[in-house]
Amino acid sequence: MGTGRLTVRAGTRIPGKNAEVLRLRLWQFLPSAGTVPSEPPSSCASDPCAPGTQCQATVSGGYTCEPTESQGCDSQPCHHGALCVPQGPDPSGFRCYCVPGFQGPHCELDIDECASRPCHHGATCRNLADRYECHCPLGYAGVTCEAEVDECASAPCLHGGSCLDGVGSYRCVCAPGYGGARCQLDLDECQSQPCAHGGACHDLVNGFRCDCADTGYEGARCEQEVLECASAPCAHNASCLEGLGSFRCLCWPGYSGERCEVDEDECAAGPCQHGGRCLQRSDPALYGGVQAAFPGAFSFRHAAGFLCHCPPGFEGADCSVDVDECASEPCLNGGRCQDLPNGFQCHCQDGYAGLTCQEDVDECLLDPCLHGGTCDDTVAGYICRCPEAWGGLNCSVQLTGCQGHACPLAATCIPVFESGVHSYVCLCPPGTHGPLCGHNTTFSLVAGSPVQASVPAGGPLGLALRFRTTLPTGALATRTGTQDSLELALVGAALQATLWSHGTTPLVLRLPDLALNDGYWHRVEVALRPGTLELRLWHEGCPAQLCVASGPVALAPTALAAPLPTGLFSAQLGGAAFAGCLQDVRVDGHLLLPEHLSEDVLVGCERREQCQPLPCAHGGACVDLWTHFRCNCPRPHSGPTCADEIPAVTFGLGGTLSFASFLLQEPPGPNLTVSFFLRTRKPAGLLLQFANDSAAGLTVFLSEGQIRVEALGSPIVVLPGRWDDGLRHLVMLSFGPDQLQDLGQQVHVGGRLLAADSQPWGGPFQGCLQDLRLNGHHLLFFPLRPLENSSQSSELGGRQFQNLTMGCISEDMCSPDPCFNGGTCLVTWNDFHCTCPANFTGPTCAQQLWCPGQPCLPPATCEEVPDGFVCVAEATFREGPPAAFSGHNVSSGRWLSRISLAFRTRDREAWLLRAAAGAQAGVWLAVRNGSLAAGVRGRGLPGAVLPAPGPRVNFTGCLGRVALGGLPLPLARPRPGATPSPREHFAAWPGAPAPRLGCRSAPVCAPSPCLHGGACRDLFDAFACSCGPGWEGQRCEARADPCRSAPCARGRCHARPDGRFECRCLPGFAGPRCRLPVLPEDCSLNLTCLPGGPCEGGPQGANCSCPEGFAGQRCRIPTLPCEANPCLNGGTCRAAAGVSECLCSARFSGQFCEVVKGLPLPLPFPLLEVVVPAACACLLLLLLGLLSGILAARKRRQSEGTYSPSQQEVAGARMEMDSVLKVPPEERLI
Repeated sequence: MGTGRLTVRAGTRIPGKNAEVLRLRLWQFLPSAGTVPSEPPSSCASDPCAPGTQCQATVSGGYTCEPTESQGCDSQPCHHGALCVPQGPDPSGFRCYCVPGFQGPHCELDIDECASRPCHHGATCRNLADRYECHCPLGYAGVTCEAEVDECASAPCLHGGSCLDGVGSYRCVCAPGYGGARCQLDLDECQSQPCAHGGACHDLVNGFRCDCADTGYEGARCEQEVLECASAPCAHNASCLEGLGSFRCLCWPGYSGERCEVDEDECAAGPCQHGGRCLQRSDPALYGGVQAAFPGAFSFRHAAGFLCHCPPGFEGADCSVDVDECASEPCLNGGRCQDLPNGFQCHCQDGYAGLTCQEDVDECLLDPCLHGGTCDDTVAGYICRCPEAWGGLNCSVQLTGCQGHACPLAATCIPVFESGVHSYVCLCPPGTHGPLCGHNTTFSLVAGSPVQASVPAGGPLGLALRFRTTLPTGALATRTGTQDSLELALVGAALQATLWSHGTTPLVLRLPDLALNDGYWHRVEVALRPGTLELRLWHEGCPAQLCVASGPVALAPTALAAPLPTGLFSAQLGGAAFAGCLQDVRVDGHLLLPEHLSEDVLVGCERREQCQPLPCAHGGACVDLWTHFRCNCPRPHSGPTCADEIPAVTFGLGGTLSFASFLLQEPPGPNLTVSFFLRTRKPAGLLLQFANDSAAGLTVFLSEGQIRVEALGSPIVVLPGRWDDGLRHLVMLSFGPDQLQDLGQQVHVGGRLLAADSQPWGGPFQGCLQDLRLNGHHLLFFPLRPLENSSQSSELGGRQFQNLTMGCISEDMCSPDPCFNGGTCLVTWNDFHCTCPANFTGPTCAQQLWCPGQPCLPPATCEEVPDGFVCVAEATFREGPPAAFSGHNVSSGRWLSRISLAFRTRDREAWLLRAAAGAQAGVWLAVRNGSLAAGVRGRGLPGAVLPAPGPRVNFTGCLGRVALGGLPLPLARPRPGATPSPREHFAAWPGAPAPRLGCRSAPVCAPSPCLHGGACRDLFDAFACSCGPGWEGQRCEARADPCRSAPCARGRCHARPDGRFECRCLPGFAGPRCRLPVLPEDCSLNLTCLPGGPCEGGPQGANCSCPEGFAGQRCRIPTLPCEANPCLNGGTCRAAAGVSECLCSARFSGQFCEVVKGLPLPLPFPLLEVVVPAACACLLLLLLGLLSGILAARKRRQSEGTYSPSQQEVAGARMEMDSVLKVPPEERLI
């Protein structure tokens, strides 16, 4: 049977029906193999006849329509292949189901598919059965002509041309050299005859080639004439001259040939004499490089010629001249030169050696200086710098010139040995001069009275002196000349030197780091050396005790050729501002003595310390001005000695309204500084206000205890800290131009006339103000004579006051009495203090004390807590049950918020404390691995511990004070009979054992664990052994090596059986540790006492007797000048420039403070040397007289061998001198 396929398409309506039905289309496939093929379609195949007729094909290929008589589907009413379906019981009823493309009751109407204009780009649409067909215009294709045809797809353009597609056409863009519609034509570039001068043109693709053969020209178009010199036919950089088909070479000197190719050999004739080597200048290898024979780079311009490289001893262009080696004077230091062939020989002067006499023979290599002298080499000789006790050429002469010298005590005697004669020179101390230092060079200057002097001209320009002063500024000395002037001065306590030279800018040197107005002597010097001005200061604060400043001096052009000046120069000592003392003044090297000065000067330097005793009161700083003093007073004190005080003013005493107003003559500015003292206990109030008639420009007020500043147009500035603590504070405020706009000239202090006007700034001020200053000027609240306090406003010359009280007066804070329990009230400036009786404390004595009754037994101590006491003690725990406590009358949040305890233990794992507030909150402390650990739990923190607790181990050790929330735990209980605490914050848990009071460790030293006699030390549950000699280890169980620490400095250590060590020293050393050098027994050349001290031998070895100023084993250590303290009568020794100087007290003077001030003149003889021997002689005479009397008394009381009563009676009664002198009992002969 046949098969078919059915498709359904929605959207087809059946005529006359409202319902939308499916439109079915059934394809009847051809029969399978074996079926009869259909005949070719006839003319009736398209069913052209109308309904009710039947098409009949004719023989000629046409058709005729014949009426049908059949009814219903039998009459085939449906056309164009439609499906006829019978309808209803009527046999003539049917329904046609049309195939696609047709419609109507009998499917007789053909649907026009071109009605929707499916064809694009202007194509023509042809309607067909069930379809349409588009006839496309040129350039388009596709079912609906939607695609544009690409005419370039067939590559119509030839020879690489580019195709441009168009609508129904194309255009070719040809490659260079081609043309035509399809680029099929090759263009002929030779058509324009591009080749010049008869050149043959050969056409190429997009180009041409010119053949210039036999034309005499070249180039792409044969346009250039051929140049014969272009190939550089000339050698050696010769110049080429162009010709007609030829060229000519112009050679450099030294070259020849048609092309200059020949380098002429100038050395061929051997021009160099005496074996000199000939070098051609045309050899490029001889130029450049490290060993070049010719300087610079090679050049053909200078390549002609030769150079002779002469052997030593000859010179000249051809080495024909013998060189004179002595012409350069090679012999130095006066040596005589002898010329030799190719050399010279120097005959040196004495003291020099070497090839050119350049070596100075060091005569000191032979050590000619004896007795430790230092050798300085000189030309053909040497100089020995001998110790003080030796002299001569080789320090072989012992100097004796200072034996019996006449130098004063303070001077140093220098022995001199010249021309075989011993003598001496006195080295004078500062302030003295002369052969025997008998001239005093010290004098005093007063401010405003300088001293004039004259010095001879011609010396080196310079000033040198010593000075002392307490003034910071002033001229010390000035030297004035015709060409140069030099000044030495103090500027700001620093040393300054100024040089004025005619025609040049002044040169200023300054040493700024040291203050020299300290009242001590200072040595200074300024000198003009060649091209340099140098300033020197000898001071202990300088490196190596010498400060130097220098600067170059630009001399005027005329000064170089000017002769030395003659005559006198003037000098001035001191000035308008200097007051002090000068000594050892030298101007241009000339010493100025007081007696040679042109005016009377005060010899010496006597003055009284202006600041001793301190004249300034109230902590004022005293400034010593040499002849008087000045006190720099702290505020609010004033006066010459700061004894006066600017009075304070009390505002609002007793609650009254107080204020002060001032009217300034002009507004302050452009800057303003306000300062005053403030004392108050009120946190708010108006302090100071600048205002005009309309508004306040600047206001200073208190708010919440802080000082605030409000300026017009600026934010409020708050000073840090509180100022209402009742103490006196100094307030200093500075304002710039930005804060001083519209300031006003009215100044209100402490308030305004109306109290309401000051309310925006805290109301009227209550407290004290003192020493109010504007830009350093006082605003006085009271005139010079204070007026009586008045409640009425007063106008005093631009000032208006009300209810001001002079002095800083306190309110009576003890009325009514604030103290309880019999306390005594004391007023403390706007506050009070209660002196409480026994057993009471607190600000008002309201709190009772419990510990004075000693309710706790030792070792516990009593500690006061709110409303009670606690017995605090240390307790010992030995892994026993813990102590437990419960809290009463205290918040758990308080005592859990802060816990403190002291403990002592050696446990690495132990519980210390557990505290809990029910099941919601808890804290624990423990020792974990030797460190303190804590844990916390609370609401929202279940199990939150830091770190997690380990196994619970009871504590072994001591606990001290344990406090929760600041309240201690009662580890101890009150003594029996004591008054119990009225309030107990914590109590021992019922049934919990009482802790063992006191901190006691285990008896670790009983018995002693230390062996071999070691001492045991208890270290709290641990011990340490102090081992005896020879033992070591934790328990003194091991033998100790005494030599382990290498105790012997210069020797070998040996251990002794008793555990000690013994040092066996190397030769030359001794002592228990071989640290002491062994001195030789006798003095020898190997032992030198410096500087020149004599050596004395003895059983203890050689000993050096050091001269004054040196010490040590060999006198190498210089001693301090003040070490021996030569100053008398309480004078203070001060070292300066290596010498000592005495600063005497007010009652003494002199070099060593040996002169008592007030005596008319010193005695011409030493007083002590006369008085002491005279007193001794008188005492001796008295003793001799007394002894003679005793002998006479004894003689009168004895006889010649017989008893004679008569003689006894004649001699009188026996005399006794009481206890002063008793004669021994006499022997009488019977």
